[in-house]
Amino acid sequence: MIVSYNWLKSFFNSQLPEPKKLAEILTMHCFEVESIEKKGTDWIINIDVLPDRAGDCLSHLGIAKELSALLNKKIILPAIKIKEKKEKIKDYLSIKVEDTKDCRRYTARVLKNVKVGPSPKWLQEKLSACGMNSINNVVDATNYVMLETGQPLHAFDYEKISKEIIVRRARKREKILTLSEKEYVLDENILLITDTEKPLALAGIKGGMGCEITEKTKTIVLESANFNPKLISQTARKLNLRTDASVRFEQNLDPNLTEVAIERVASLIQELSGAEIVSGIADVYKNKLKPWKIKLDVENVNNIIGIEIPKKEIIKILTNLGFTVTSSGKEALIIKVPTSRQDVVIPENLIEEIGRIYGYDKVPAILPCFSEPAQRNEDIFWQNKAKDIMKELGFTEAYNYSFIGDEERAVFELKAEELVNPVSNYYKYLRPTAIPQMARIIKENSKFFKEIEVFELGKIFDSRKEMMYLSGAILGKNFDSVKGCLNVLFEKLGVDKVSFSGIEKDNIWHKNKTSTIKVGGKIIGKLGSLSSNLVELLMIDDAIFFEINFDELQKHCSRKKEYKQISYHPPVLRDISGTIYDDSEIEEVAEAIKNSSNELLKSVEVFDVYKGKGIPDDRKSVSFHLTYQSDEKTLDSKTIDSLIVELINKLKQTINWEERK
Repeated sequence: MIVSYNWLKSFFNSQLPEPKKLAEILTMHCFEVESIEKKGTDWIINIDVLPDRAGDCLSHLGIAKELSALLNKKIILPAIKIKEKKEKIKDYLSIKVEDTKDCRRYTARVLKNVKVGPSPKWLQEKLSACGMNSINNVVDATNYVMLETGQPLHAFDYEKISKEIIVRRARKREKILTLSEKEYVLDENILLITDTEKPLALAGIKGGMGCEITEKTKTIVLESANFNPKLISQTARKLNLRTDASVRFEQNLDPNLTEVAIERVASLIQELSGAEIVSGIADVYKNKLKPWKIKLDVENVNNIIGIEIPKKEIIKILTNLGFTVTSSGKEALIIKVPTSRQDVVIPENLIEEIGRIYGYDKVPAILPCFSEPAQRNEDIFWQNKAKDIMKELGFTEAYNYSFIGDEERAVFELKAEELVNPVSNYYKYLRPTAIPQMARIIKENSKFFKEIEVFELGKIFDSRKEMMYLSGAILGKNFDSVKGCLNVLFEKLGVDKVSFSGIEKDNIWHKNKTSTIKVGGKIIGKLGSLSSNLVELLMIDDAIFFEINFDELQKHCSRKKEYKQISYHPPVLRDISGTIYDDSEIEEVAEAIKNSSNELLKSVEVFDVYKGKGIPDDRKSVSFHLTYQSDEKTLDSKTIDSLIVELINKLKQTINWEERK
């Protein structure tokens, strides 16, 4: 909101702080000042009024009241001097409000013998400072009082309307031409100000062309009303027509402000144009808003704010803010809340008011006391650690919705739970796996990149059971490289006894290019290529995927680390080749080699699997790199040879190993 510094000064007899200092005070205690700049002899202050205070502070008077409380200065309210004629307003005008939920109050006055003309220089300057153009003394007066009090007002040419003003909903396809010379087609959810023949204005937003004030106008009707804020907000958005009036009406204005504002503007127009004011106010106000009371515990004020504030100071602050202390006991105060402060409904609202005026900077910084330290959330800890490890391995984290659509469900032949109220047809089902979304990422990004490594740690659903899964997709690497990355992940998570073995027939995974991932003999995931059918449909050849049940994996994670000194003695490498039965799993053979060797064997790595010429139909050839190393001495060839012979003999007995010559 744009505020004039000179205008603010007019509310006080004593001097205000300099503009920049004033801006600092407002920022520290009320609202943030976004900018301040000099304009002629004035300073323009742009204040970001908070939404909960827009009802009483989107005006110069509202900001002045805040300064009155902050600076402990008495505020001077604008003078209202009205001289009424003997003629009664009931002889000129009647008001009909069809629904008091739409219009909570409608107030009107009639002024005769108005001399419409240019506004005086002081009025033009104040409007210009706030970004408004001068039109004529009547319209300028309504805008001035709106900027002063926060209550929007409007003036109609009495000769252009009938004697009855009606507040009603628009009829379907009804039209109105506004003062901006733009025509709007309306519906039944838009509120209108009309007479018995035609629309006069879009309620709370903009006036119509049929009854505008001109130089020929002699008699005017002043309108000051209070409308349903939700209805005004919806209409402004629907018509894409937000005005200074609509912005204020959207903020739940005080219905009791209408009478104050209409008296003020009538007084001002009488002063500017010599108008005669018809006696009385036409006022429809069925459900009157009255002040309410809140019980405030003084001890609770100090406990919440964290500092001892004297009771007299609390009463002084609340009184300066416009609240009334109706009863003052030893322990509690009874506070009457003015209707302008509709944001104050509970004791904590009052405590916040006391704290900000007193100054939060006076509250000492003290660390909170805890009876016991917060416990680490193990789920979040391991999830974040796994994410960090995957990023260190060069993977990019992906974020997907936990839902899939008909196309993904059909292509991957998934059994998925359908949502009762899906956000769209693209997200109709709870996903039982994240692989379809991983495949989509590979397909879309393969147009631009030859190498892709992505992962997601998210939820999947199996028969409405929610599970956390670590899923990934890789393009541009072979199976062993991806397997190596997962082994690094397991090692850094402290997971041991990890093995890989083949899988049974699956409609997603390729049987001969996929392994199950086991921890302690229990299957927790899969690693490999998609089935030939899916690869052909999706056109994502050479991509490797994995998915791991992270809930199960987390059970085996450990923060314990065992330090092992690096051996000073050189390792010795040996290769062995042999044949095994065709249905034997490579990982099981590697595990058998480890179990059949002594502690000198440090690593086992498969480097070749062959089935073809020279190999029996029911067998396959497999070759391993073996690494031996001692922590105590350098191993000689004789020792290694004897270990190899011993190993092969054990393998012949345990897995029917036949050595290749």
